[in-house]
Amino acid sequence: MSSRSTDNSPLTMLQKEFSHPRAVARFDQALHGWSTEDTALSDVASHEDLVAILATRDYERHDEVLHELLVRAAVTNPRGVAATEIVVNAMLPAVPGIVGRVVRAVRAAGGAVGLRRGVTGGGVSSSEESRDIQAAVIGHLWEQTRCYPLRRRHHVAANLMRETQRAAQRDFGVDHSQAAADLVSIDDEVHRPLAAVPVELGASEELLELLSWAVDQERLDEHSATILTTRYFGDPVGRDGVATDRQIGALIGLSQPTITRHRRRAVEQLADAVVEFPGRDLPWAV
Repeated sequence: MSSRSTDNSPLTMLQKEFSHPRAVARFDQALHGWSTEDTALSDVASHEDLVAILATRDYERHDEVLHELLVRAAVTNPRGVAATEIVVNAMLPAVPGIVGRVVRAVRAAGGAVGLRRGVTGGGVSSSEESRDIQAAVIGHLWEQTRCYPLRRRHHVAANLMRETQRAAQRDFGVDHSQAAADLVSIDDEVHRPLAAVPVELGASEELLELLSWAVDQERLDEHSATILTTRYFGDPVGRDGVATDRQIGALIGLSQPTITRHRRRAVEQLADAVVEFPGRDLPWAV
């Protein structure tokens, strides 16, 4: 994926929009008002407060705060729109993982012919496929936020992720039963706070090409490549849409701390190698 393509992707553009001072000020104003009206949001008087709460591992508190925001997102007025934007912004770290799983499901359903959609069933390029699926995921995340079933008070983030993924898969002709094993389960291992900074990295042809090239060029050993391939393309998925170190360890037969150490080293190796990868500029983070 080129730097220009990444800069203009739907996710990156939305991140820029929501991080603009005007948007943050709008979030602050809405949250401050709600914090005086609802005890559940009494300690969420600003966007910064919300980020701080979602950066913790107190997932019961996540559910409580997100549910209260979803109550407000269901209202058809400007305050409802503001609440929807706040929740969608909070869920953006999950988007790359959802996109990766939808890409895998679409390709598995379509076989070797690639993504097909619409009346004509015309194929699309990998870059168009990635952008289209990303845009669809974000659009469905907005819809699911506005129409969330408020009786579901637990595992709120996981529920939003799951229903967003299902809706996006339906858009691209994936039968639910075909992709059932690739859906996020509310019982999946929790291992990263919701507010973790998202990186636009998911299951893609570009990543596979990079891994293959790095191994061929001896910039990445096969063991490291196996760990990264399992993390981004394997069947197990954790809360943020990729396999956890514990899940990888169970498959490979190594402890979680060992996998964590090897994964971080693998990412460092790949980050060093990517600058020499022809025509690519992928963002990386440990």
